Amino acid sequence: MSKSNPLVQMANFLYGAGTPAAGLDLSPQDASREAQQRYPHKPYCLVRQWMLVDLLMADPAQWAAEHPGKAPRLVLAHHIVFDSAGRFAPGYWVRSTFEVSYAAPGFFETGHTVYVLLGEGCSKTEALEVVFSLY
Repeated sequence: MSKSNPLVQMANFLYGAGTPAAGLDLSPQDASREAQQRYPHKPYCLVRQWMLVDLLMADPAQWAAEHPGKAPRLVLAHHIVFDSAGRFAPGYWVRSTFEVSYAAPGFFETGHTVYVLLGEGCSKTEALEVVFSLY
């Protein structure tokens, strides 16, 4: 099977090795307090089993023009611990929208939410089409 096979690409993305990345080493309660202090007017979502995904762009200049103030990066998390706005149930998965800011080791901000990355995760690079075809 070749890597150009869409199913192989998806399997490699979901289950292939990524670059290890550290999140916050805090309890959910302490992480919630920290998120509220740093981002007092923004909903937050505590997640585990997460990936930072750098999206491959065919035309980075076009991307920048079409998405001002956002980076072609998102979070894919396989386990929601808590969502302060009640949008996502604990135990479910989530894919964020595009990055507005990232404060390592664990605060990934989008236009509407701060994703608090708990524990260890990884980073990967993949084509936008592959990532968006999954969910």
